[in-house]
Amino acid sequence: MLSVSSRRSVALAKQLQPLAKATQARVFQQHQRSFFGLGDFFKTLVKSEEPKKALEEPKLQKKQQQPSKPKAKEVNVEPEYVPRKQVPVEYSVGKYATLADGSVMARWGDSMLLTTVVSEVSTNADKQDFLPLMVDYREKYSATGTIPGGVKRREMAGTDAEVLKSRIIDRIVRPLFPKGYCNESQIIATVQSYDIDHDPVVLAVNSASAALTVSDIPWNGPIGCVRVCNVDGHLVCNPTADEKARATLDVLYAATETRTVMIEAEGCEISEAAMQEALRFAHEHVQPIIAGQKALPAKPKRAFTPLVVPDDLLSAGKALLPELQARLSSLSAPATKPQRQALENDCYYFVKQQLFKTHADLLLQKKALLDVLSHDLVQEALRANLLAGKRVDGRTADQVRPLAVETGLLPIVHGSAVFSRGDTQALCTVTLGHIDQGLKVRSAINDGDDYELKNAMLHYEFPPYCVNETGKVGGVNRRMLGHGALAEKAVVPLLPSVVDFPFTVRMTSETMGSDGSSSMASVCGVSMALLDAGVPLKSPVAGISIGLVTPGDIYDGKSPISEYKLLTDILGSEDHYGDMDFKIAGSKDGITAIQLDVKLPGVPLDILCEGIGLAKTARMGILDTMNSVLAEARPMNPTKVSSTTIVHIDPAMRGALIGTGGSNIREIEAATNCTISCKDSDGVVEIFGKGDDNIALAKAMIAESTFMYRRGQRVEVVVQQIMDFGCVVVPKFAYGTDGAADKSKQAFIHISEMSHAPVRKVSDVLMTGQSIEAWCIFAEKDSAKLSLKALVHPVTGAALSDAEAMQLTKEREEERRKQRASSGLAPTGPRATANPTRRPRRSTH
Repeated sequence: MLSVSSRRSVALAKQLQPLAKATQARVFQQHQRSFFGLGDFFKTLVKSEEPKKALEEPKLQKKQQQPSKPKAKEVNVEPEYVPRKQVPVEYSVGKYATLADGSVMARWGDSMLLTTVVSEVSTNADKQDFLPLMVDYREKYSATGTIPGGVKRREMAGTDAEVLKSRIIDRIVRPLFPKGYCNESQIIATVQSYDIDHDPVVLAVNSASAALTVSDIPWNGPIGCVRVCNVDGHLVCNPTADEKARATLDVLYAATETRTVMIEAEGCEISEAAMQEALRFAHEHVQPIIAGQKALPAKPKRAFTPLVVPDDLLSAGKALLPELQARLSSLSAPATKPQRQALENDCYYFVKQQLFKTHADLLLQKKALLDVLSHDLVQEALRANLLAGKRVDGRTADQVRPLAVETGLLPIVHGSAVFSRGDTQALCTVTLGHIDQGLKVRSAINDGDDYELKNAMLHYEFPPYCVNETGKVGGVNRRMLGHGALAEKAVVPLLPSVVDFPFTVRMTSETMGSDGSSSMASVCGVSMALLDAGVPLKSPVAGISIGLVTPGDIYDGKSPISEYKLLTDILGSEDHYGDMDFKIAGSKDGITAIQLDVKLPGVPLDILCEGIGLAKTARMGILDTMNSVLAEARPMNPTKVSSTTIVHIDPAMRGALIGTGGSNIREIEAATNCTISCKDSDGVVEIFGKGDDNIALAKAMIAESTFMYRRGQRVEVVVQQIMDFGCVVVPKFAYGTDGAADKSKQAFIHISEMSHAPVRKVSDVLMTGQSIEAWCIFAEKDSAKLSLKALVHPVTGAALSDAEAMQLTKEREEERRKQRASSGLAPTGPRATANPTRRPRRSTH
């Protein structure tokens, strides 16, 4: 029998109608005209072709007897993968925003982005020793042909996604500014046309590099940026939106001709070898982008005057290096952060004290000289010790600080954990909520009702007490957003899917102590909190940070690096005085997230690949410690975590459940502390709450709100009124309430349906207020008839199950139909519903 939908059945029947005139009469005599009879109808058409087949069978047999040529074996050959040709970026220089120091309108595909760079001419080198650089990335709604959904229909302050993209540009261009350049600078990248197949973030980085290159601002670029994804087992450079959605690895990579400047990667447990291959693939593809920027017309770079330390003062400072190195290596492991801070302060005081003895007049005139020189001397001494294998806390280069893990410390929270690595400590929590409580992410691409719903999010907090300082509490800065996004990338790939685990998962990490790699501590702590909450992680996740120290000028980005030292689990001071912070997170099976920040003008890729190997060794040790505390998810605690229960109602009663303006469903939610959802019109109601008692109460209240008598259903009722020929009953929950007066809640039991034996008086069998079980034998709007004897065997008197009661009711109805047919009271036949002798009514119109 063909399996087709109702609409398609009708269409097929109409198409086959001219071919089946000879067989229609016979078929429709045997079957009623319904969609269920179409299968047999189609079978008859097949049978009508049997004589024709009988004539053709001898011909087919003769053909089969003839020898046939052997067929060649079919071999499935996969088509060879051909990389897509890269679309070059087009730069328009000197045409738009001509008053800015540097401006570029870049086009890549249909994505267009205006990037401007401006740097103040005056300098504050005498007062500050850092570069005040601001980077703002914005996506115009007009770039996608969309009107903003806000009240004022304007683009508001930058979204979290825009802030994270601004940070990416900042981290790439900042290391390439020359030493001593402290002029206030700003980069603004505005998306004017948004093509989802040509990533505006990649274009923003490349256009920022191009704008700095063609401007007169001192900058040691250019750089190139690409996005590399692993799609269907192949590395794809700058994938389309569809390819990116299918990718198992996503790497945003920026580099100069010889060195890597920034990496932002996420993946589904990618092996170290596969990650290294992707990085080398990406470095190869940035070279044409760099060559294209070098060909752009550029202004001569402006001259600037950095803060220069006089030679005699510098020589006096260099003489202090041996003593500084000895002091900085005086601590033995384990050394705490307060001890090391006291030691560093002592070194600064020592330097200033010695220099004031010989150059007091000069240092009083230029106080910035003293701060810059003392910082550089402490940095140089500490770096020399690190290159010699002497870390300030006494550890070896590949040694991880002492670990401590605690779970389940917060009694009310769904899942909690504290992860400590040395003095870095993170308090992490997990809260499970309803699937509709996900974060609605709106942007120029997804606005209004077409928003992205995030059902897993991680929020990172960095309160001032974690570094023993005072400060303003409240609000989220760019650093918090960046660290939270990195930890989220590391954990989310190992969470179960929404289908398998229908919850919204909110993860938080409050840094209680910061001494380097607080984001990686957040990854470890959140992983443990998820297991404590009962979330079935595919595998626990851990993270570690790898540092780097090199000799020579840290602003030299061209000379080869032959001597270096990689440091596992860097301290805050090693991050500050060192050359890079290479964060790598993953499980025992592979990498899930990477973030590279450098202070050098780039790091050779070979050194980074070596760091990936060191990170794996450290990560495995951390995972062993975590597994010794809690290796798998705990059972969910129903008193803490809300669960989802599905009940079914009659779709016609959906309005009764909701009530006028949602009044009834809000009343149920308030009484049960549950969330009730009945969005669909198919009768499915979702109850989300915690506690068996609350869920049971919600189910009962839903049943009461949607109650209606249905034929062939067992109901529990209470006798409300006794009459001479029967009684009126109402559902048990309605008895004694105002709902008992509702006609839809009332039903009637005739005296003949109370027992198989004759009943003289109703009061002999029932009494007012008596609770009974009855069987519904008739139900229409505001009218229902029940039976007591339908639930009792007519011979043995035994109680019947629902199935047995249904069967007994069918037998009784069949017996009554036969009795009526034999007495001539009712005609026989499938259409015996009307009197065929009755004359049709005449129209009055």
